[in-house]
Amino acid sequence: MSANIVSINGLTKAFPERPVLEDVSFGIDEGDRLGVIGFNGSGKSTLLSLVAGRLEPDRGSIVTRSGLTISYLEQAPDFDLTTTVADVAQRSHATLTLLHRLGLEADDRTLESLSGGQQRRLALAIALSEQSDLLILDEPTNHLDIDVIDWMEDELARRSQTLMFVTHDRYLLDRLANRIIEIDQQHIHHHSGNYQDYLEARELRRTHEERTDRRRRNLARTELEWLRRSPKARTSKSKARIGRATKLQESALSDGQPELAFELPSRRLGDAVVDIEEVSLAFADHLVLADVTWRLSPGARLGIVGPNGAGKTTLLRLFAGRLEPTTGTARTGSTVEPGWYGQEPERLEPHRRIIDVMRDEAEQTKLTSGITVSASQLLERFGFRSRQHSSTVGDLSGGERRRLELLRVLVGAPNLLLLDEPTNDLDLETLGALEEQLDHWPGALVAATHDRYFLERVCRDVVSVEPDGTLKHHPGGYGAYLAWRNRRAPGSEPSAEKPEEEPKDDRYRQRLSYNEQREFQRLERTIPQLTERVAELDDELEHVGSDWERAEILSSERVRLAEQLEQAEHRWLELADRA
Repeated sequence: MSANIVSINGLTKAFPERPVLEDVSFGIDEGDRLGVIGFNGSGKSTLLSLVAGRLEPDRGSIVTRSGLTISYLEQAPDFDLTTTVADVAQRSHATLTLLHRLGLEADDRTLESLSGGQQRRLALAIALSEQSDLLILDEPTNHLDIDVIDWMEDELARRSQTLMFVTHDRYLLDRLANRIIEIDQQHIHHHSGNYQDYLEARELRRTHEERTDRRRRNLARTELEWLRRSPKARTSKSKARIGRATKLQESALSDGQPELAFELPSRRLGDAVVDIEEVSLAFADHLVLADVTWRLSPGARLGIVGPNGAGKTTLLRLFAGRLEPTTGTARTGSTVEPGWYGQEPERLEPHRRIIDVMRDEAEQTKLTSGITVSASQLLERFGFRSRQHSSTVGDLSGGERRRLELLRVLVGAPNLLLLDEPTNDLDLETLGALEEQLDHWPGALVAATHDRYFLERVCRDVVSVEPDGTLKHHPGGYGAYLAWRNRRAPGSEPSAEKPEEEPKDDRYRQRLSYNEQREFQRLERTIPQLTERVAELDDELEHVGSDWERAEILSSERVRLAEQLEQAEHRWLELADRA
């Protein structure tokens, strides 16, 4: 039986005009892998700071085992910016190998000269270097590329350290967590198991809550109706019963966690979106993109991957028309209305009310369903409760602010979405709602992202920016990119393949290894994507007319994708039969 190393008892914490945690109690046992999730602004980072001893609770206590050591990666590391990387590395015993793995060198650069992402990777190196009993990580995948995330996932899985972490990376959460704590309305829900187990348990819990609320509303409605019709309703005793029934009805309609409803307005998009031909782009003497040609089609779902500094954001800015190529041409269609959601937060005045910020964008918005909503209604659809509308931008958490920025982009009805690391700082509920709506959104999408789940869920095609500045196309999405990467560097580190683990006991994965489960899940997403793209190519070929050069390109792509689809279907059948 595992020993308890941290005990949280009656924990309560509030900030001015914003309660965060109320009477929260739970324990952390030695060997736990505790994932903390919740809506933006729910108090995830606050809870981690409290357990790490960086914040004091208003009420309650946090009792730790005698001699317990804690390492803590916070979202905004607090460094002395005048010191050098070498000095910090020496004092924290961060190894050269670990620094190099995270794209850093122990040199004489001051921390002031580092980007925010580099400073955060240095903080991660320090946290991973410390030989602590409890490792606390707040969004550890931010500013890491896919290869490094894969390596870190393996590294954390290998360690025996007790782990408490917040992350938007659903693959990391699913593989590492053996317990999930969900913060909801200042309280917590505890779930044993990984992220998939949590989703199943949450669905059951919400179904039960809906049934309970429905029974409560029906009971209150029936009693109120009877009492109001009865002559005895005029007595003081019956009036008291009416009051209790009214409170019962109101409690059924209490303000729970908001239900996100994304309906992305969009404009008509013509056949010409963005055409990039033989483009090279250099900054000073550094060549970032070399002889790049790409035709972005209507309905595109394109993911851009590559290591930090490879040129992902540069390519995205080129698609957005925010950069002029050094050589070559980049043409944007006349009907294109781009929407840019970048890595860096917008400059919003902190003293302004969020309702006023939204009204600056639109007083009224017509949704794809045809209904027109006010700025206030749109905020509520995006998870901002009515009581928050008069709050200032400065009162919002980092994640809430980013959700507001995303709403400001979408309300402009773009037909070309350009997303630079869109999953940083967004909570899982927001990500899920956004991904679901993108399934049906008619515009074109280009996303530079390290989020493996988002790539696999949303992007039909992936391009990797190579070290020489060229692009490598991976039709079929993240699964195709992953297979290519493994073929190109067999046995190299970091490997995307995970060591085999005991498979979960579910209905069709009982005889599949961990790697095969992941492959099965990828195929379940890839096959519909390939099928849809082949159908789109068939439609384009039918209407290509006498443009034989275009017909040849489309036909060649169709043959290639049809072969991939056939191989994917065969492999899916093989795994399904094995299971």
